[in-house]
Amino acid sequence: MKNHRGRLFVVATPLGNLKDITYRAAETLKSASLIAAEDTRRTKKLLSHLGIRVRVISCHEHNESKRVQLILDCCEQGGDVVLVSDAGTPGISDPGAKVIGELRRAGIEILPVPGPSAVACALSVCGMKADSYHFVGFLPSKKSDRIEALKELAPMKCLLVFFESPYRIVDSLKDILHTLGDREAFLGREMTKVHETYISGKISEIITSLCTNKSVKGEITLVVEGAKDLDDDDEDVVPEKMEMLLLHLLQGKKMSVKDASSLLSDVCDIKKGSIYRLALDMQKRGEKQ
Repeated sequence: MKNHRGRLFVVATPLGNLKDITYRAAETLKSASLIAAEDTRRTKKLLSHLGIRVRVISCHEHNESKRVQLILDCCEQGGDVVLVSDAGTPGISDPGAKVIGELRRAGIEILPVPGPSAVACALSVCGMKADSYHFVGFLPSKKSDRIEALKELAPMKCLLVFFESPYRIVDSLKDILHTLGDREAFLGREMTKVHETYISGKISEIITSLCTNKSVKGEITLVVEGAKDLDDDDEDVVPEKMEMLLLHLLQGKKMSVKDASSLLSDVCDIKKGSIYRLALDMQKRGEKQ
């Protein structure tokens, strides 16, 4: 009798707390012929907790292409394969897309087993309306590339969700502050783990909070509010130092109201409308004196 082809199950695993494993995920892991894991050590710890003994192979960003054939062969021979990442849902800023794409093209049935997700976890407790959001993932490590990426994100009105390294989080937040402005934000660190930490407030406040600690450790998910309409009542507040610079530019007609507003808007990432209205007010006060 000819064996039927096996399937590939994309299984979400706990972010940290092993009790967050779902019944279906545990059953799928137990019945698998092979488990392809981003980090075999972390996966074996989970399997040990569940009392499961199944062959585990590594499948990470450096060997994913080489693992495709081995996984495909297992499925062709009738075995079910489970794909897992370090934590959360595979394929979300994690390896897996190449394996999934190749097996789908080969006609292998691919089934998701949903569960923990750092994105959903952070959005559920961020306190901001999450009816729409844009998942950014990790920003570029190079500062100039990071700022360019942020400039493209600046006009988006939906929530922005980032993953970030503890080694770069403060630098990234400073670039976000400079490029997007002092928006409301929420930071989740080590979510569901023993030392989980949540910080909410303006980006500047989160930077201050992080800088008071000697070091920042653990995996980080950051949610930042989207851009607001230019005619929103909640306008940007122009800092006092920027007001003084604007006054200097307008005095003696060094620059026109329009040009001065455009310049400060570009340099300080404050809405042009907010600066323009302030400039007109300054100009009127100067004419009355």
